[in-house]
Amino acid sequence: MKELKLRYLLLGALMDSIGMSFVWPLTTVYMHNILGHSLTIVGIVLMLNSVASIIGSFVAGQLFDKYDGYYLLLGGIVFTALSMFVLVFSNDWPVYPIMLVMIGLGTGWIMAFVNALGTTVHSRDGRFVFNMLYFVQNLGVMVGTAIVGLMFKDNVAPLFAVSTALYVLFFVVAVTNYHVKRELPKRQNQMDQNAQAASKTEKLPRINALVMYTLFISLFLIWIFYQQWNSNISVYMLSLHIPLKDYSFLWTVNGFFILIVQAFLSWKGGKMFKDPFHQVYFGMLFLIASYVILVFATQYIAFVFAMIILTIGEAITFPQIPAIANLLSPYSMKGRYQGLASSFPSAGRALGPLVGSLIIDTFSFVSLFVVAAVIIALILFVNIAVIERSKHELTEYN
Repeated sequence: MKELKLRYLLLGALMDSIGMSFVWPLTTVYMHNILGHSLTIVGIVLMLNSVASIIGSFVAGQLFDKYDGYYLLLGGIVFTALSMFVLVFSNDWPVYPIMLVMIGLGTGWIMAFVNALGTTVHSRDGRFVFNMLYFVQNLGVMVGTAIVGLMFKDNVAPLFAVSTALYVLFFVVAVTNYHVKRELPKRQNQMDQNAQAASKTEKLPRINALVMYTLFISLFLIWIFYQQWNSNISVYMLSLHIPLKDYSFLWTVNGFFILIVQAFLSWKGGKMFKDPFHQVYFGMLFLIASYVILVFATQYIAFVFAMIILTIGEAITFPQIPAIANLLSPYSMKGRYQGLASSFPSAGRALGPLVGSLIIDTFSFVSLFVVAAVIIALILFVNIAVIERSKHELTEYN
């Protein structure tokens, strides 16, 4: 095949997302309530899982540009499936946390390769491809977390058996559909006279690197505060006498609105905004607004509203950054920068709970929300200042 068909890439991403989402919803409950370890230990294990994901994404992105991504992806799927399979039969301490780190490494590896393979789909607009990838990945999270809620009692073995089966199916899909010949696209959009030379030498223009790293660092910082929703906000809501089941429902709201926003953006072909950078700015405004709402939130309805605003912001912003990285990176470097687009958010997820806890312990929950709103507002200002001054000099690669 000359090109990977988008539907098979999306199918693989969906199965990976469902399998991956079996891990994080039950880890805290299982390790704390069943295995009897402290929340500090749980936090360290989750951090190591995220660090392993960073390493997997970064290394995979580097290797994609140099070697045959087909066999490397298959190896990552097998590695992840085997890690899940071990937990079907042995899920006590210390096997569980060790395998969790291995799963982080494998899923980070797979995510980087899936995003990198998305750059090879030239029959569809790049923004549409990454919107659809984000759409199915969040659909997978919704399905996976729902299955966890239905299946998990005190035993994790059945969940990891289902997850292993999903990765076996993913392997079959990848073996039969992912072996494509990577070809340089015939048409390249040039924004200046040096674009042709830049594409031939495959050197990344400095201005392209500046813009991409500005966006990657922005993702890292935003995810530090986004991660508070997965950790510290549940504690804050309990302190306001809001039951845990109501907090869990917020993630149903999150998944539902992600699907709505992504369906709308995909229906528009990823072109609701003519300028992809304007879409990033617009999404950041929603992210800021969600934390401003949290500053004043004391009733459950305010948390629901903040989650809706947050979800709209993330669905508009997050898939655009790998799409922009695809647009601004030369053909031989696309894997590297898709790996970085996966690594920076993972780093934010790893540090988020620790940073949030330090701010809360030193000041208060409200101070955390104020800091989040101010930092993201500064991020928006820096992005506008850097990108708007530079974007007329950017070289685009379709």
